[in-house]
Amino acid sequence: MKKSIFIFLSLLIILSCSNSETTKFISDTELLGEKVEISIPNSGIDTASGKISPTIKYKILGDDLVVNYPENTPTILLFVAHWCPYCQEEIPEVIEWIEQDNVIEKGVNVVLIVTSIDSGKSNYPPDEWLFNEKWQYPVIYDDEENKIAEHFGVSYFPSWVFTENDGMIAFTHAGKITREELSKLVN
Repeated sequence: MKKSIFIFLSLLIILSCSNSETTKFISDTELLGEKVEISIPNSGIDTASGKISPTIKYKILGDDLVVNYPENTPTILLFVAHWCPYCQEEIPEVIEWIEQDNVIEKGVNVVLIVTSIDSGKSNYPPDEWLFNEKWQYPVIYDDEENKIAEHFGVSYFPSWVFTENDGMIAFTHAGKITREELSKLVN
């Protein structure tokens, strides 16, 4: 009997420790709307453009506040993976662009969605990476099944979704975007 209790408690501790590491970054979200597909690099085909963007209902941690992205304002959703070298290059450039072009002051939401989180890969944990990069804009952490990325059809990193005030997708892009291109897209 003692051996069974010991084994049960040991398994419980192991499962709780391993589960806490993998679920540490999952944001409380709900997805609404039809799935879309982000354009494939160099294809010139953007099948999501002109469609209504799926909505991410994001519950602020430790609060009863729920924020919808996108909602009544132009929104840029940037999908990244902490281990992706292109994403690591892109984040400082995006921060510089947001600050120098006064993107937030122009009424544009910029939301970072960290997906494909893997504690066995480089640049983990993603929250430390973003803190070190001085990212100070909304961040949503996808779940273990990458449901948000899957709903948006993300298959490359970084991936971008640009929406209009009404939630209509104006443009999607898979891959890096230069600061100059970002400025043209938002203006």
